[in-house]
Amino acid sequence: MKVRGHVTQGVGQQPQGLTDGKPALGGDGTVTAAVKVRASGVGSDGALKRLAEADVESGGGYSLELDEAHDRVVIEAVDSKGLTVASALLDSTQPAEGEDSRTAPPINTESSLEAEVFVRMVKDGASPTSVDTVDLRTRINAEQAVAVRADSSDEAAAGSVKALAAAMRAAQATRLKAYARAGALVTQEYLFAASLDAAAKLDAALDAGAESSTEAYDTFFAAVREATKEANAQQEQQAEREASVAFRFVVKAKAPAGSGIADTSVRSAAALEGRATEASVRALLQAASATEAVTAQADTAATTLHTGLAGAPSASAAGQSWANYSTQLTFSGRTSVLGTHLGVTAATQFHFQDAVNASIEALITLDTALGVIAAQAGEANSTFVSDAIVKAFSTYDAALRLQASTRLDTFGANAASGVELLVISAGAFRTE
Repeated sequence: MKVRGHVTQGVGQQPQGLTDGKPALGGDGTVTAAVKVRASGVGSDGALKRLAEADVESGGGYSLELDEAHDRVVIEAVDSKGLTVASALLDSTQPAEGEDSRTAPPINTESSLEAEVFVRMVKDGASPTSVDTVDLRTRINAEQAVAVRADSSDEAAAGSVKALAAAMRAAQATRLKAYARAGALVTQEYLFAASLDAAAKLDAALDAGAESSTEAYDTFFAAVREATKEANAQQEQQAEREASVAFRFVVKAKAPAGSGIADTSVRSAAALEGRATEASVRALLQAASATEAVTAQADTAATTLHTGLAGAPSASAAGQSWANYSTQLTFSGRTSVLGTHLGVTAATQFHFQDAVNASIEALITLDTALGVIAAQAGEANSTFVSDAIVKAFSTYDAALRLQASTRLDTFGANAASGVELLVISAGAFRTE
């Protein structure tokens, strides 16, 4: 079993990580410093168990030989003293279909944080096989890694990693329960396995030099959705909506004082929720045989959201992009996507506005419940957080669907899809 990859450069430098609690996040000179790479499994106590080792070539390339396939492997780049200077998390060493070797993601600052968070999750009590590392890697980006490296001390950086690990556990637990509530009976292992082929293709694209390629990630997320046969777009949106809340609440509650990790993590969550929501709205309108004009209007709103989130300089800016999206989707009256889809006229405006008012009332109740959970997230475990969030959204969804259904009944065939647009829009991402 062969694994190929590259150690890459970055900015700054960090001390040895993974085993002593101080994150090693690569940096300038990493390629020069790295003399070997070693692949390791992660034991139930978080200790690394070496599987293979290889020399690093002059340009940073390496090739590892393993006896058999392994999942959730940590690849460390080590210096001449045997100290870890950077690392990466490889979801599986199994080659993609049609390939004779597995390409690992580039070892850089972002990949190092992903590996650090995985090991921390296991040290804090998660079973290695219970962690969906593909999902983990989608929730961590380069901005978060830069924020951790900017922490004022090694202890603060380690605290940020610990906060991310706790947030990840809460998000993944919440996602599973939200899927179950939405009627998609999937397991963590199913979600992980379904995304492995897409992850392998993404890693190959990143290794080839597309580290910031939007197209590579768009292809990845589309492939994951296609491979997850046991869940539809609407179920995925609900699961990501609730996982997003859990992730944000916990990382904000547990992040060290002064760290930028909370703000960057909120923005990362906003972008992930955006992808799931855009796909859900598109699928909902398609199933309802919406007109081309309505579909185009929804796509324009989605593009504006995507652009706004990509350039958002802060969590509050991301929240504003979402608020604008919700307005375009449902809250701008007859000119909204919902208003156009329903064909709202002056004569039916009252019924439409009555449904919008009902969504606002349901949202107030939801926000009150979430506010209580947010206040407890610093001390509560992932089970409490996930149960409470799923329950709050269950109450919200049921109440709004009941109220909106009676108010939109006058709009005939499009009433059912109109209700779901209201549920999506009102319950979407907001900064707390």
